[in-house]
Amino acid sequence: MNAVFKFGPFSLNPVSRKLMRDGRELPIGSRAFDMLVALVNKQGEILSRRELMACAWSGLSVEDSNIRVQMAHLRRKLGCGVNGDRYIASIAGRGYSFVMPVKTQQDVSSAHSHSISDEAVFDDPVIIQREIKIPIASRSDKFLGRASNLEELERAVQERRLITVVGPGGVGKTTLVTALARSLRNFDEIRFVDLSVVTDDALVEAAVASSVNSSVRSSDPLRDAVTWLSKRRSLLIVDNCEHVINGVADAVSFVLKHSLSTHVLATSIEALRVTGEAVYLLRPLGTPPNTGRMTANHALAWPSVELFMSRAVDGGHKGALADEEAAIVAAICRRLDGNPLAIELVASRVGMYGLDGVLELLDNQLTLRWRGDRDATPRHQTVQSLLDWSYVLLSKNTQTVLNRLSVFASEFTIDAATDVVAGSGISDADVSMAISELVDKSMVSSGGVDETTGALKLREIVRTYAAFRLTREPGRHETQRRHALLYLRRMRAREGRSGKNTSLHDFDIGNVRTALEWAFSEGGDAEIGVETCCLLLETFQDLMQFDECRRWCQRALEFLPPKHQNTELHLKLLESLTIATLFGHGGDTGVANLFDVGLPLSRRLKNHRIESHLLAGLGMYHLKQGDFRSGLNVAEAYANKVDHHSSSNDNFVAGWMLGTMYHMLGEQLEAAATYDYSLARATGFSPSRLGYFEQAHLALAKIAQARVTWLRGSPETALQMAESAIEEARSQPAALCLSLLMGITVFLDSGELDRADILTDELAELTATNGNLSGYREAGMAVRGQLLVLRGEAEQSIDLLRGKLRSVSSIGFQSLIFGTLRALAEGLAIAGEHTEAVSAVDTALGLCERAGGTYLLPELLRTKAMILLSSPHSNFNVVHRLLNDGTAIARRTSALGWELRLHLARIKADRSMGLNTTEEGFSKLAEIVRSFQDGSETADLRTANSLLRQRLDTALAS
Repeated sequence: MNAVFKFGPFSLNPVSRKLMRDGRELPIGSRAFDMLVALVNKQGEILSRRELMACAWSGLSVEDSNIRVQMAHLRRKLGCGVNGDRYIASIAGRGYSFVMPVKTQQDVSSAHSHSISDEAVFDDPVIIQREIKIPIASRSDKFLGRASNLEELERAVQERRLITVVGPGGVGKTTLVTALARSLRNFDEIRFVDLSVVTDDALVEAAVASSVNSSVRSSDPLRDAVTWLSKRRSLLIVDNCEHVINGVADAVSFVLKHSLSTHVLATSIEALRVTGEAVYLLRPLGTPPNTGRMTANHALAWPSVELFMSRAVDGGHKGALADEEAAIVAAICRRLDGNPLAIELVASRVGMYGLDGVLELLDNQLTLRWRGDRDATPRHQTVQSLLDWSYVLLSKNTQTVLNRLSVFASEFTIDAATDVVAGSGISDADVSMAISELVDKSMVSSGGVDETTGALKLREIVRTYAAFRLTREPGRHETQRRHALLYLRRMRAREGRSGKNTSLHDFDIGNVRTALEWAFSEGGDAEIGVETCCLLLETFQDLMQFDECRRWCQRALEFLPPKHQNTELHLKLLESLTIATLFGHGGDTGVANLFDVGLPLSRRLKNHRIESHLLAGLGMYHLKQGDFRSGLNVAEAYANKVDHHSSSNDNFVAGWMLGTMYHMLGEQLEAAATYDYSLARATGFSPSRLGYFEQAHLALAKIAQARVTWLRGSPETALQMAESAIEEARSQPAALCLSLLMGITVFLDSGELDRADILTDELAELTATNGNLSGYREAGMAVRGQLLVLRGEAEQSIDLLRGKLRSVSSIGFQSLIFGTLRALAEGLAIAGEHTEAVSAVDTALGLCERAGGTYLLPELLRTKAMILLSSPHSNFNVVHRLLNDGTAIARRTSALGWELRLHLARIKADRSMGLNTTEEGFSKLAEIVRSFQDGSETADLRTANSLLRQRLDTALAS
């Protein structure tokens, strides 16, 4: 089959290797094309860089940067971000995912379907008088999200003589085959057999015969019915087979054997398993992936969301789907596994409870009892009656296993299920057999997270149903305890590993949350919960939001048994809470008190590792607060401590902390010397051997060293160092955010605005879907405001920077306020708002004084001088004094980059007053330029060299 993929205005044909946009071919290059095909083929799934590399560079070994370059090119070609459209999402630390809904069409020349294939192709028969007996459709609106299924099944039922549509209850099997019967034109006779009211296998033959020809009365009605069917090309539809599946298998085998012109289409939650059967798996409706931001238009492109909103309106909900509601509806549809019946029943209550209310009620068994249409079949009137129908078909052991499996909040493996479920009358073999039965009956599905893990998952509505039944079992707490202990053991094992852990997977975080809920509940075990909380960050630091981790740690402290007060466990819990609080979205509220409690306790317990880690955290706290002098004091205390309890790791960290504090205070010589010593000796050092705060100091040190190098006159080297630091941080999202945030300023100061723009986009994308990184998103927007000022887009930059000042301050990034205020002042001056501009830069200067100084001080003085120079009533003496003060500080702190910028400002100031640059001024400019080690193409050096050439041209002309 030649499949053509449709998404947005695009059409992708992998066979002809053409990407069309609105009917016109869009060339994108072979590598980008191969990557796009791979992503679209796995729409909604995450492809790693290695997988994309295998698709686009098969058999070759290439750098990861090639993927990023091609991905950036592909996104530009597709128009990602234009008009809010998102095609490819970057999943931090994991890879990329194609998130736009995709429709698959077949080439007209294709005669086979992906779902079902066979060699035989029937010619269209001559249509004679047709007779169709099928149920009346329950709804008259369009058949949402099943057009491709309808097309595939129509082809399949003509090519194969026995098709069984298999899928979980409520997925729409009956609706699909009913719609198919109404659209078919190649059968002379279509008969529909509803077995929902048949209760015994022995009654199946009579039900089939009666549906074929109700007037026949004989001792062998099925044979007579087959004889009657054989006169025409017939289609026999047998619906709801699962509860009498053995009788159906016998009857269908008989029909197919004795009537070669008859085709059979069956529906069931499991296959018939008879000779010649082709299974057509009917999957749930597509649901939007959980990728963060989503517009209403994007959400409504998914059939599950479209169905939900249609039924919500039918149920009394007013108004169209708004952008801010899109993520809620998408979450509801995911929770309901895209099951059409469940979606309809839940959506019908939106008018009463609202979207937020419905989402909150999904875990409540009440939702299982919400009634649907009164004219629906009894088992389709509530989700509970639908599941009751499937549940009674299970063996007693399988029912028990299903109930116990409900403790798994998300995916699980067979081994995990055996550990938790086996016991109390259920053997390991019972578990394996029961899971096989549940898979066959479409109640357990493949998890789909990682094929190598063999993960399984209870469908969400099945889990809610089974969890309700588990509450009636006397041994439920023992099952929940085994579940909690399983994940605690895995977290302990991970803590003891020095390399990458293989005992836990991303999906385990949902199970850990469930274990914690039980541990801190009535009948739970608080000790299990407390120890689990101590390991949360180390296990899930790239997956669990810091704010969530903080809430769990606070809860653990509330439940901490008296015997564990002031113990190592207590200290470990305080350490985790401190990390989560300092880096969480809620700012630094209360974190100082945690240091006040944690540090003395670590000293009493003589735990030098945690004491050192908390000291590193206290230094990071002062750094975020913009209190660089206090930060330097902490760094010196850390260095003094490691002299007495020395380890190579601690010595490295002390150097990184000291170097960063020196840099932020403006002492660039000391910073450079400290960095050169500590970073050079840490070459090849693995960050995984460090604590969370220490890893942050390493990332800061590497990128701050690039900024120090820029200030001291080596901008080209600085840019290379910034690129290298960013590249090294890519495996750790938080470190990457820090590196991007500080590294972008190096590119801005060098005039590399295009590169700064790309990195700012990367930071925005990285932080868009990770709640842990939301603070960096706000800070990144502030940096974008600085970029806009340099591009002359003053009005836009002012609005952005004003809006981000408060948010950057509230999340504890006080040290970023200096640059934000400076850029805001410059933008206001460009817009003619000189009074407010002076106020902004004066605020920054005041903050500098309270911080004990800052590397940015000479630049702030230059900015104020230029604002005053451009004001209607400029005071030339004040301008010169500011420039002199800035120059003196730049020279004292070895900030050659600022000194050049200040000298260029002095020349500009002189010329604005009608004064020519003196020979001494030119000589000084030439001296400063010669002091630079490299980087003649930076914006400031280009300006300086232009002035020197003008002077030379003037001298030659005279």
